[in-house]
Amino acid sequence: MQAENWDRVKIILLEILELEPFRRLDYLEKNVADKEIRAEIESLLAFEAESENFMSLPLTDYSKDFVAIDEEAEISLVGQKIGIYEITEELGCGGMGAVFLARRCDGKFEQRVAVKMLKREFNIEKIRRNFTREKEIQAKLNYPNIATLIDAGTTDDQIPYLVMEYIEGVPIDDFCENNNLSLNARLKLFNKVCEAVSFAHRNLIIHRDLKPSNILVTEKGEPKLLDFGISKLLGAEDAEDKTSMTILGAMTPEYASPEQIKGETVTTATDIYSLGVVLFKILTDAHPFDIKGKTNGNLLKTIIEDEPRMPSEVSKFKIQNSNSNLKSKICNPKSLKGDLDNIILKALRKEPERRYQTVEQFAADIWRFIDGSPILARRATLSYQASKFYKRNKISVIAGTLVFLSLITGIAVAIWQTNVARRQAIIAIDMQKLAEVETDKVKAETKKVEAEKVKAEKISRFMFKVIAYANPAWYAEGAKFGGNARIIDAVEDLDDKLDTEFAGQADVQAELHHKFTEVYNMVRRNEKNPTRAEYFGQKQIFHSLRALELRKQFYGEHHELVAKDMFYASYALGKNDRERGEVLAKAINMMRETNPNNLNLPYMLENYAARLIMPENVTTHEPYRKAAIPPTDENKYELGERYLREAITLFRFHYKEDNNAIFGNECVLAYALAIQDKWTDFDEHFRVCKQGEEQIQRTKLRDAKVTTIELVEKVLAEKGHLK
Repeated sequence: MQAENWDRVKIILLEILELEPFRRLDYLEKNVADKEIRAEIESLLAFEAESENFMSLPLTDYSKDFVAIDEEAEISLVGQKIGIYEITEELGCGGMGAVFLARRCDGKFEQRVAVKMLKREFNIEKIRRNFTREKEIQAKLNYPNIATLIDAGTTDDQIPYLVMEYIEGVPIDDFCENNNLSLNARLKLFNKVCEAVSFAHRNLIIHRDLKPSNILVTEKGEPKLLDFGISKLLGAEDAEDKTSMTILGAMTPEYASPEQIKGETVTTATDIYSLGVVLFKILTDAHPFDIKGKTNGNLLKTIIEDEPRMPSEVSKFKIQNSNSNLKSKICNPKSLKGDLDNIILKALRKEPERRYQTVEQFAADIWRFIDGSPILARRATLSYQASKFYKRNKISVIAGTLVFLSLITGIAVAIWQTNVARRQAIIAIDMQKLAEVETDKVKAETKKVEAEKVKAEKISRFMFKVIAYANPAWYAEGAKFGGNARIIDAVEDLDDKLDTEFAGQADVQAELHHKFTEVYNMVRRNEKNPTRAEYFGQKQIFHSLRALELRKQFYGEHHELVAKDMFYASYALGKNDRERGEVLAKAINMMRETNPNNLNLPYMLENYAARLIMPENVTTHEPYRKAAIPPTDENKYELGERYLREAITLFRFHYKEDNNAIFGNECVLAYALAIQDKWTDFDEHFRVCKQGEEQIQRTKLRDAKVTTIELVEKVLAEKGHLK
């Protein structure tokens, strides 16, 4: 290029660097017609985007005649003294300055330091102010994992310099790979970096350029945070802040947050985003976005608009497409899937307010992962918390399970005599499982652990009372039954002790009242004596209403367990069929809203459908159709069909294979389809229905399910479809 064009290139380039990155190409289109000049500027901007340090190398490295530099003068700095330090070698060269290795030469003691100097050609007032700002910020940061400012001053020819602690180390991602660190070792190392960034934030300083090359790890494994050259003091906004950012190159786009790229206000959330990218890099050796081959506008657009990739998916892809054994110990994507995916993606949210609110929260979630505790970045469902608890306490859980199984064996032997007793034993086992669940329930807060322990002990004592009824010894509760105690005998004996045994613990009381409801319901259905059956019915109503009252007291008016007990108490809560239908409809609606996967929901839908269409319930058909939520114009068979299809889907989700619940609902659905002359998928549902008939006969549990098969065949015969 001709020499006279370089002045114009220099002016245009400086103007472009003042612009937000995504506006630069538009500027070139409108203002630069000369193809040679435009090509040179685009090549410089392209290198800017590809460089890891984003304009950290001087433009003179690309075009030596762009700025006149006396190379001999640069070289001659080696051996010269800067204050009390003698320069021994050049460590690196950046866009506006250079860093030299120097040694203290005043004879007081030996010390090696890094001297950062502004280049002579950029020694102008605006850039000197930024250099001064870095000195003021660095002076505030006295922390073990942050490179220390030792001295500052100006040379005889008024070139400013900073004297920094010299760090012998490698970038954090290289250190992790070179030393083949395990997953937990990498996370603990990263959390030390978080502690350093947190210290900066507590001193109202945002780094704004966090990346692996600015985080060096020493031979002893200690990370050191470097280069606060473009950092920002919170509350110190000024007109020159953004200008200096663009002139100095400011951010590294691969590690910059969307708000940085768009030129919006930066906060501590900006550093949290960059830390998320760094963590992604050290765990996967890849970038959250597919940036390969992208430069300038395309690169920035990707970071602003695209969603980041899942770390576990990136790791999986790298394994599948690798031709050699990966060195990393954490290349297995299963180690990243789930919690770590959620932690990293939360830090990488596009919206700053959706990220972790502080670096401390980010680091705390990583410690929770390391400790095997539930993390904040993932919804704390009971199953998720329980799985975490199990992983932390395998030995205790296994030991408790063995004890639990031995107790079940004793109960099963004691009540094996009759079929009714066998069914009641199943209920007793469920009650024992409740005790174990309550004992093992995970609490998010440490202060609740002792309360849970006391509650578990009370439940265990209560359950031992139930078990003691199987013991005919003189000292045991079963003595008065001569060893022939049934579960109903134990329940009757303990009926009035529930509220006193667990006073002040409404959640446990409610669940036990619910289990007693189930016991009395089962016994009532099998009782031949009408007087006794009515007595058991009254007991069932009492415990169902008490369970519902306690559920609301503990969980509030809107909860999946409240919905479950509304279902069990629906008959008692309604004065007539319409009111009972409304109660059950409200319970179904509440369950859908609070936990649509709850196993009680398909049983609720099954019950409602039976009240809508089964011939033995003809008086409830219309009241229940009118009680549906939301109101519908469907006829009773259309509504019943919809509920049954929903119930079957949920049963198959929970049970995985066909069982009596699935067989029974398939039969009722086949009946609803036949009544409506809907034959599209009738055969498939009726096939499963008949498949269950053999199992029902084999287990001697012939009941309404078989009757329903006969009902379907009757409808088929009437319609001429019976084969």
